[in-house]
Formats: sequence, C-alpha cells, structure tokens
Amino acid sequence: MDEIRIRRIESMMKDELSLLINRELKDPRIPSISVTKVELTRDAKQATVFISLLTMNASQGDPELMDSCLDGLNAAKGYLKKNIGRIMALRFLPEFIFKEDKGLENTLRVHELLKQLTEEKRVSDSAAEQKEKTQIE
Repeated sequence: MDEIRIRRIESMMKDELSLLINRELKDPRIPSISVTKVELTRDAKQATVFISLLTMNASQGDPELMDSCLDGLNAAKGYLKKNIGRIMALRFLPEFIFKEDKGLENTLRVHELLKQLTEEKRVSDSAAEQKEKTQIE
C-alpha cells in the first residue's frame, strides 16, 4: 500500500475510532479519551491506536485508570472492528493494538524541567550579582 493511502486511512480511522469510543462504548472502564494517533503497518494488518485520557486523574498519571481503560478497549476490539468495517471501505480490517500515548506526559515533564532550570539560573544570577556588589564595596 502506498504511503499517501496509508496516511489517509490512519487519519480517517483515528477520527472514526474516537467517535465510536467516546459516543458508542458504554464500558465504565473507559472514561473520555482522545485517540491521538493511529499507525497502520504497511500491509494494513495491524493498527496501533495511541490514546490519552481526558480526565482529572490522567493529569496525575494514574496508571491503574489507564490499565483499566486499555482492558476495556481490548474487550471492545470486535465491536470497534465491526463498526469500522461498516464505515470504511477496506478490503481487510486491521487488528487493533491499543497503547497509551505518553507524548503529553513527556511534554509536561520537559516543561517542568525547563521551569526548574530557569529558576536555578535566576537564583545563581542573583547570587552572582550579590557577590559582585560586595566586591565593589
């Protein structure tokens, strides 16, 4: 399958899965989620679906909530595959592999590290200024 077709299928599958999961699934293990990315293999036999949670506990990095959500999604694979088959005209439907998207978590971590470095630089600059002032006097 050519690269452009794969990207189009990934994009459409991402949108449709997001709608199906958030509107159709009634599993209490699955809170509101965002399908952040879908990666389809070149032979289109597997689709890795990356998700992030849209709940308050997710921002605190609750691994139990994510594990429960992934269990719920894995239990609903057949339902999702059947409905994607109705919506998308594909010869073969891929097997879904659900994974946590750690992109937001990593972004927040980098932001915190940069903030910490900025604060340390400000403190060291302030200390250097004080030392310079005492040497002048």
